[in-house]
Amino acid sequence: MSIATYLNTGLAILGWAYIMVKTGQWITKNALRQWDKRRKESRRQKAVNEFYDAFELNSLEPGSTVRLATKGDLTIMMFRSEEADK
Repeated sequence: MSIATYLNTGLAILGWAYIMVKTGQWITKNALRQWDKRRKESRRQKAVNEFYDAFELNSLEPGSTVRLATKGDLTIMMFRSEEADK
């Protein structure tokens, strides 16, 4: 075998290794992005659950509303709808 064959084989192996590393990075990045997205959704759900418990929204009667005012001129209004299975 000549030196050109060795160089060509080495270059091919380096190229293949580069492609495999980049593929692994891409798969890892996408997997972590999806995990982070699910984690954020669960954080939001936890916040809603805490909100529900803090203001005892389970005692809200059907057809009534609750208004909450915050410091930053933000008003949160919740409405419990009437029974759907009438």
